[in-house]
Amino acid sequence: MESVGGSRDVIGNGIELLQQRHGPFPVNQTTLSLSPDAYDAAVERACDGFADVYVRVENDDGEVLHVQGEDRRRVPRCVGGSETPLSERARDAVKDATGVSCTIDGIVRVTIAGVRNAEDTDAETVYRLLVLADATYDGGQAERGVWRVDPKIPEFV
Repeated sequence: MESVGGSRDVIGNGIELLQQRHGPFPVNQTTLSLSPDAYDAAVERACDGFADVYVRVENDDGEVLHVQGEDRRRVPRCVGGSETPLSERARDAVKDATGVSCTIDGIVRVTIAGVRNAEDTDAETVYRLLVLADATYDGGQAERGVWRVDPKIPEFV
């Protein structure tokens, strides 16, 4: 039976597609056990694409752009798939989330994540690619974002 988030083949094909479009990058692997709500959110994102793309936008002062999440600040993110180029989708997500324009410079690293429900061991594993992309600030005001000197980026991304 195929996992909710796609088979290992889908993830492998996703890495291959990203390498074709963006060149080589390091690939890591991890397993995450999430709360039921976070797991459900991962399942929903899996329906939209095979990758969670985190964008680290840096300005000329070395500050990194963050948006306020429900429980914490984080770098802008989006879901990536094969139909829209990752750089276009990521750039648009940053603009929509913060009001800032940027140029995607490249992929820093990719992590293959097996996402599990911490409270339901029978729930299927959701496989995701966690992509960290670097971007350069082009312009605009951080209307819905904040520049921070301390670039809190999850280590598994």
